[in-house]
Amino acid sequence: MRGRRGQSFTLLVSTLIGTMDSNALIPVIAVYAGLLGADLWMTGLIVAMYSIVHIPANIILGRLADKIGRKIPLMIGLSLDAISVFLYSLTQNPVHLLMVRAAHGLGGGFVGPSTMALAAGMAPKERKGRMMALYGIAIAFSVLIGFMLSGVVMSRFEHDVMLGYDILFYVLSASLIVAVGFALFVKESEDFKRMKTDFREDLRNFLEILKRKLAMASYLSVFFLLFALGAFTVLAPLYMRQFGMTTVNVATGFSAFAVMSIIVHYPSGWLSDRIGTKVPVTFGFLTVALSLFLIPFFSDLPALISVMALFGVGHGLLFPSASAMVAHGSVREERGLATGIFYAMLVAGVAIGAPVAGFMASVFTIEIGIWISGIVVLVGLPAVLRLLRKK
Repeated sequence: MRGRRGQSFTLLVSTLIGTMDSNALIPVIAVYAGLLGADLWMTGLIVAMYSIVHIPANIILGRLADKIGRKIPLMIGLSLDAISVFLYSLTQNPVHLLMVRAAHGLGGGFVGPSTMALAAGMAPKERKGRMMALYGIAIAFSVLIGFMLSGVVMSRFEHDVMLGYDILFYVLSASLIVAVGFALFVKESEDFKRMKTDFREDLRNFLEILKRKLAMASYLSVFFLLFALGAFTVLAPLYMRQFGMTTVNVATGFSAFAVMSIIVHYPSGWLSDRIGTKVPVTFGFLTVALSLFLIPFFSDLPALISVMALFGVGHGLLFPSASAMVAHGSVREERGLATGIFYAMLVAGVAIGAPVAGFMASVFTIEIGIWISGIVVLVGLPAVLRLLRKK
């Protein structure tokens, strides 16, 4: 047991650091692109390039992890991330930055499916919910620490913004090198066997996974959750600034979201193991939607922080259950591909939710944009429950 716990700890640390870099850059990459001379169109492309590469890379490299093992792709991904993040500091113009963003997205495509497949394979069937909850906690901490790190570093170097960016890139790159060291001690799954399949077999396996009710319930759950999160991260700060709230106030709200998500993750995973995923999934969807509906009714900071914390509760209920479903809905020979699709849907949710919410807010109002996002989440719940009934 001690060995298994040690393996779990090593993997979770690698996961936390391996996803922290992309989270730390979310609040600052658009400004950095502008400082390098990018216009609005180029800035949008630079911001989106990570997702453009990351989404297909998750699926392709997830399948590669099924064939050659999960440890090697994990180490390749962490190393590529470390190099890419360091190269951000050397970019001289928007084109350079665009190329580095593409390389960074590719590195992340190695890390996500490899860590999730390893996590899913570390626990027996009756404890997969709890293992995936711990995995989700590592992801949630990466968001919290990443946002805090970028905020602290950039605030310390307000007098020299470009130096601040360089320091942030150096710290993240060094952290990823440390993660490579942790990954050295991660053991490949005991039951892993190398596979040799051609493109036709891989495509058939991909389509077979998509036909499974449990897998599709997982993918739809994480898509709608991250759609809501994309809308939340775009519109909640805009809404709060209408009432004169500062960046610190906004950061406090997002910290409350992350902390509550972390607190709820493990109980949700335990609940999934005991009674199944349907209950936490249902309450997760309803809580996320409710928090989005409530935001426009408040204009004071304590109430808004409470509502953002409520969103964190919904996130903490839903993410472990969605992760557990993909673990239960796949076998070891295809777990890299199955988790790669999961990560692709995760990234797609944010990539679609953020711009759609922004568009709705620009056409109507910020409040209506938030409410429409909540409606989209509610629309997704019946589809997921229907799949869970048919599994």
